[in-house]
Amino acid sequence: MFKYFLIILFITFSFAFSQKKEAKTFSDLEIHYEYSFVRDTADLAHRVKENMILDFNLNSSMYYSQQYQAVRKIFEQAAIAAQTSPNVEIRAADLPKYKISYSIYREGSKIYVTTGIARDFFTFETTYLKWKTDYDEVKTILGYKCNKATTVFNNRLFTAWYTKEIPISEGPYRFKGLTGLILQIGDEKNYHSFVANGIERKQVEIKPFQQGIPVTREQYLKKREEFKNNPYPERRTLSKERRDQMIEALKKNNNLLES
Repeated sequence: MFKYFLIILFITFSFAFSQKKEAKTFSDLEIHYEYSFVRDTADLAHRVKENMILDFNLNSSMYYSQQYQAVRKIFEQAAIAAQTSPNVEIRAADLPKYKISYSIYREGSKIYVTTGIARDFFTFETTYLKWKTDYDEVKTILGYKCNKATTVFNNRLFTAWYTKEIPISEGPYRFKGLTGLILQIGDEKNYHSFVANGIERKQVEIKPFQQGIPVTREQYLKKREEFKNNPYPERRTLSKERRDQMIEALKKNNNLLES
């Protein structure tokens, strides 16, 4: 199955490189975050970590997994090489390992979430969150003075620390809309935590990784729930025992950020 997934990715990148190039937009800053979370709220001792990147300028941004982007670059290079050589090989065992494949693209005030279910990607549009900022607490992160703010996201209270010294309304995932860059944010139970650990001036092209099937957020959540209850319904050769194992594993992944 993974081999089939690699073939699909390779075809996707080959197609992407054959398209007409459009005008490019580049970042002014790149922020590195350590994102840590628990998959199963019944097993808090087991935390998963991923290196996440936020590239942005005043008008646009892109948030993604560093490991996932590394995999994408390998396929992009292979797609270029395949145009002149018939013997392009990608070893699955050599690919970087990633846990996060979703990405967040902002253009102006519009925010687009692209995320996958099985082999399909879906894209839904969302907007800025509402924040409470009337707090006196301050602290320093990476040498920047940060102010406190809170928001309720997916029925969870999140506390953010943002710096007005970088006055751009940005942050990890969908946490945007303050008067400065968010350097740290997490929910009250510490199920999800984002902490900036590096800031650098860097020009990186800002563009969506891929355009998923357009849906509303509600449609995406419904499709995800359908998959959890009946994974890979098109695979008729999948035994009931194996399907039940998949369903049980999906149930344990009960702490999704988008819920």
